[in-house]
Amino acid sequence: FFQRPCSPMEISVVPDGADVKEDKMRCSRGQKIVPEDGRTQSQKSNFAGQNGLFREKKRRTCCLCCSLKEAVRTWFALRHWRDWLQGDGRGQLVSLLAAAVILIGSGTVVWSAIGGDENANSSWEQSSWMSWGLFFDPGTQTGVSAGAPTKVKATALIFSVLGFLYNLTFLGIIVEWIRSSMDRWSKTKSRIWYGNHILILGWSEKTLYLLNELFEALRSSGDFSVSVVVLAEREVSEMHQEVQQHFYQIWEGLSFFDRRWRLLNSLKLREGITHEGDALERAGASHAQEIIILSREGDQRNADLETVRVMVALSSLRQPVKCKVFAEVQMHEVETVLRRLHPDPTGTQVIHARAACNHILSLLATDQTVGGMITDLCSFTSGEELYVIQPLPEWQTFGQARKAFDRAVCIGVEATKKVANAHGTRIDLCPSDDRPMEAQERLLVMASNWADVEASTSSLFHWRSVDPDFMPSTLVSGEQNVFTKANARSSSPIPVDAEGARKRVYVVIGWPADFAEVLALLDEKVPPGTEVHVLSERSEAQRSALCAGKGQRKLRNINLEHLVGPRTSRKMLAELPLQEALDGVEGESQPGAILILAQLANQFMDLSEQIADDDEVGDDTLTCDSACLTSLLVIADILGETSGPRMSTPEACELLEARTYSLEAVSQKKSKIICEVLDPRTERVLWRNENLKKMAYFFRSKALETGIFMMAMSEPAVFNTLMILMSPSCPSMQVRPVQEFLPPRDTVAAFDEDAKEAKTWSNLSDAVRKRGGLLLGWKSQYEECQLGKDKQHDWAEGDMLIVIL
Repeated sequence: FFQRPCSPMEISVVPDGADVKEDKMRCSRGQKIVPEDGRTQSQKSNFAGQNGLFREKKRRTCCLCCSLKEAVRTWFALRHWRDWLQGDGRGQLVSLLAAAVILIGSGTVVWSAIGGDENANSSWEQSSWMSWGLFFDPGTQTGVSAGAPTKVKATALIFSVLGFLYNLTFLGIIVEWIRSSMDRWSKTKSRIWYGNHILILGWSEKTLYLLNELFEALRSSGDFSVSVVVLAEREVSEMHQEVQQHFYQIWEGLSFFDRRWRLLNSLKLREGITHEGDALERAGASHAQEIIILSREGDQRNADLETVRVMVALSSLRQPVKCKVFAEVQMHEVETVLRRLHPDPTGTQVIHARAACNHILSLLATDQTVGGMITDLCSFTSGEELYVIQPLPEWQTFGQARKAFDRAVCIGVEATKKVANAHGTRIDLCPSDDRPMEAQERLLVMASNWADVEASTSSLFHWRSVDPDFMPSTLVSGEQNVFTKANARSSSPIPVDAEGARKRVYVVIGWPADFAEVLALLDEKVPPGTEVHVLSERSEAQRSALCAGKGQRKLRNINLEHLVGPRTSRKMLAELPLQEALDGVEGESQPGAILILAQLANQFMDLSEQIADDDEVGDDTLTCDSACLTSLLVIADILGETSGPRMSTPEACELLEARTYSLEAVSQKKSKIICEVLDPRTERVLWRNENLKKMAYFFRSKALETGIFMMAMSEPAVFNTLMILMSPSCPSMQVRPVQEFLPPRDTVAAFDEDAKEAKTWSNLSDAVRKRGGLLLGWKSQYEECQLGKDKQHDWAEGDMLIVIL
């Protein structure tokens, strides 16, 4: 029986079916038996078991060494049972039941061994019942008398505590199972039962801006019964956290009793796939009041294809969608497809907001007063708004309606038929005073708030005009030719003086994928010879490819100067003509602007094969905003160094002085530096940073796109009016010096430094009306824009009038 342990084995090849005695002899000599096919017996058995082709009879062990190995192998096989008992749900249940049996059995044995007490003796029946009581009910131990032996009290204490812990664990598992089941049912079985709600599909950086605009629009209309539902492929907790952080900061000064908190509390956030029919049905798409589809960030074509997928899912629901669907698209070819997918062709409103946003950016670069006014009009959250009202019966002409408002300004009429030179709309801007008011026509009024309009009329159609007596309006197409001079009016051009004819210098940091459209719009507004210096990581080949993909025509007035390098590099930024862009060169060029634009790598990238989708020159919105702010701070430091000499001071004072010079230098030129930001989180940072807010005009492009989208959604007439105001082929908003409309003076040819002239609003308004325009407001040299009528104002040199001409 006792044999020497096996020595290191030698491997010898033997034919299959060899005699077992010979195998034993070879094994005793320390040789390992390997068949001719090269596989050991265990490998052969595993191969046979895995493939199920044949089974070989297990060979008997030949010695103690092999028996021990088999025993160890069998012992390690128990690890699979342990994994099952601990890792599998059914195995965990078996483990808990086994633990309960062990505890109750142990208690029975111990109670019987100690002899019991007066409540339960040492019999197996009473001992098991006492053990069960101590295990299940911790109060059973209180039945043991205080004078009982120590061993009885110790037994009751130990098994009562162990049973209490076991029951806590078991009940916790049951509670966790119930909670997870209810959470699963809430995600898979819950649905929106009520109707009359607004359904928003998708989540992006625009969603928070959209909710803010939507709440402001509902508040202005007084409709607090409408609920808002958001369906997105994102965790509800993450969406809820972003909503709380955003609105708790921007509504920090609101009263606790403000009704906007009620709208926020009624917001419903749901997780689901926006192009799946079941998720849409559970979100109440079939009985919603309105459905909003915002275009997501990234590739232009893929974003529109995602919108088409959502529309296909909406059109395939078992209960057809009968409400209006507002969809934002970026390619005009998709508009026809989306309209065909909706059962009601007029029920789908396709909105192009990006082109209007690019045009406003070009306005800010060339004339910030007009650009700032248009930006305020494109949002419910700003001061100035456009209102659509029904005229009173006594207003027979446009002149009577215009003069009936004390503070607000009546700018036009929504006619009953299409108006010439208005891009196929019924918006008649700046009509003559003797124009008669017909039935079903509405007035377009511009005011700082509804109180300025309410004094003259009580009929408001500012949000969801559903009155059947009024004809629906068709939205203006957002194509680029709306904002160019291709269809300019035949009227005489605006005279340009020698100062305005000199070229301008612009510096652009970053090359967005749709920058070709911005260049085309900017080319329409600048004098010939204007220089545009662009710094970006994109190569010239990539920039040319993007311009070609956009169908870019040849620039007539702009000379492009390319500079390839990092946007945040101080060395590269110092090579740009920053000072010339802000101050101009005397006798050579006039001031332009510095544009710091967001550059996303995955946006509009499909139009050129030369540009890869994984381009490393851009990143997500938050990283892109960080790059823009870094470029702004580096520019501030460069301008601070060129603003004047600094005295030699200790190092710490030099750093502080450099920072002070930078802030002063940039703050004086804030209107000429435009920095684009995308993400709402960046906006929340800027909200509390006074130093950064002084350094530039922050162009919130995504917030502006959302505001334009909401204007089109709330009232098409307002959206069409905004598009026409920005179109050079229609009566547009302009800024003119006040001396153009003041009568010439005999003694003084121009304003002296201290000379002022008092004129009422009516005098200047009549002078503007003689030129065929309308007076909207004014801007003093040291004040911000003022919109609305003022009884009298002291006009001085440098004051500007905001007019529609």
